[in-house]
Amino acid sequence: MSIQPVQVRTASFSTYKGLGRISIARWAPRGTPKGYKMFQSLAPGEWFNKVSWDEYIIRYNAEILAPLDPKETLAKLQELAGEGNIPTLLCWEKPPIVPGNECHRRLVADWFQDRLGIEVPEYEPEPAKAKIDTLPPRLSRGQVNLSFGGTGQK
Repeated sequence: MSIQPVQVRTASFSTYKGLGRISIARWAPRGTPKGYKMFQSLAPGEWFNKVSWDEYIIRYNAEILAPLDPKETLAKLQELAGEGNIPTLLCWEKPPIVPGNECHRRLVADWFQDRLGIEVPEYEPEPAKAKIDTLPPRLSRGQVNLSFGGTGQK
């Protein structure tokens, strides 16, 4: 079984700032670094913050995804991302995407999985690596004597 290269992925505006950024939100957050593209065809309708999550799923699938062809959509996203870049579909919700913090970008990921059989992972930034050689050694109580100038004698 061979590993398929990532063809498209999802992320939050707050977690991914690299190449291939494509907003699928109605608008980008204030202060978003320049260089992202917009793909309004995957943005939710005006109802996006006025309905329950269950209704959101129904409406998003029926009104947004159903009229689209997934192969054509993927091709357009890859073109927007630019040659050699992974299209990274952005919206507002910060990970983790769990009940109570749902997000339409994962509906798009599921749609590509169901219709094209491709996995669409959520981008996960690499954890910050501490510079071990610059960290001071851990000290135990009583290991340090401090003197503040002079000898303390008159």
